[in-house]
Amino acid sequence: MPIFNKLLHSSIRNKLSKYIYDDLKNREIEAKDSEYTNYIPIKYPSSEKIDYICSIKNAVVYSDWGFIFSKDGKIIKDNLPNNIFEPNAELSGRFLFYKFRRNVKIRGNVFLLKSQWQNYYGHWIHDILSRLFILKDSGLFDEIDTFIISEGCKSKFYRESLELFGVKNVINVPDDKKIECEHLFFSSFPCLEVSKPFKWECDKFLELTKQLLPKCNIGFYDKIYISRKKVKTRNIINEKELINILIPLGYKVIYPEDYSISEQFCIFNKAKKIISTLGSGLTNIVCCEATTSILGIVASVRYEDHHKHICSTIGMKYFEYIEDNPKNIHYFYNIKDRDRYNFTIDLSKFRKVLEDFEKC
Repeated sequence: MPIFNKLLHSSIRNKLSKYIYDDLKNREIEAKDSEYTNYIPIKYPSSEKIDYICSIKNAVVYSDWGFIFSKDGKIIKDNLPNNIFEPNAELSGRFLFYKFRRNVKIRGNVFLLKSQWQNYYGHWIHDILSRLFILKDSGLFDEIDTFIISEGCKSKFYRESLELFGVKNVINVPDDKKIECEHLFFSSFPCLEVSKPFKWECDKFLELTKQLLPKCNIGFYDKIYISRKKVKTRNIINEKELINILIPLGYKVIYPEDYSISEQFCIFNKAKKIISTLGSGLTNIVCCEATTSILGIVASVRYEDHHKHICSTIGMKYFEYIEDNPKNIHYFYNIKDRDRYNFTIDLSKFRKVLEDFEKC
């Protein structure tokens, strides 16, 4: 988060947000309307839109969200999610005193791998990595000298996932720096919405996974349960009792952190039934066949439909257990926060959903 978001009260940023929003809206253009040096449209059969790879000279990239400014001050809008330009405190905090940010200059051909919420595994896979599929399909992948990502993207899964695509020479750039690029290459925003991939993206991940399978020397299981035990939030408090129900049915408990990215892709691909709390642990269902069935567990205070969308897109059967008893939600420090809690599930109600899931 930019330092000005931390230093200035949200009420101040809210008051300024409308002015900043109006200024950005007045300067926004689509990539095809820029003074580009390359613009390669790519139409995937299962997509409702035309994706592209575009390149412009002397562009400026700003913020971890991946804002691109052309040399004449226009801002490219269609490399970002549709709803990113909205008057709010977060947006204004990113652009306050923008002109006074320090610059980082990068020469050669630079490809942008930045987007909103990229620090989360699910967003990284759906909203970032899919851009590399577009780049490869454009035929320009080998022309890129440098790939730029967020300074915060230093965990093992970032490095491993980029290696799967043959990406080299990666530079981590801080959120508050303006990156002056001699020749910037970038793609359209690949998803229908944030973390809701098109069918073509799922097909690409499935194809990539099938290439990885012959080299993957680990055990595979028809039934797996994805545990969040090694994650700090949104854990199932009575998970031990849940596992005692699942083990006799043939489920193997999987901790994603114990496996490489390629191994996770392959484990998901070979599973026939997958049970997991909704969250980043289920991200890899984009590598599954249509014959796989999913049972998602979620607390009603943080309901999400991304995984249901992916299952529908691929053609997988999707089941869901929603814990809606407020007494079973245990917030950290007794402060109601939809991201910072653990929860207990009603095992008698869960068994009924599980029974239907096992029959499919």
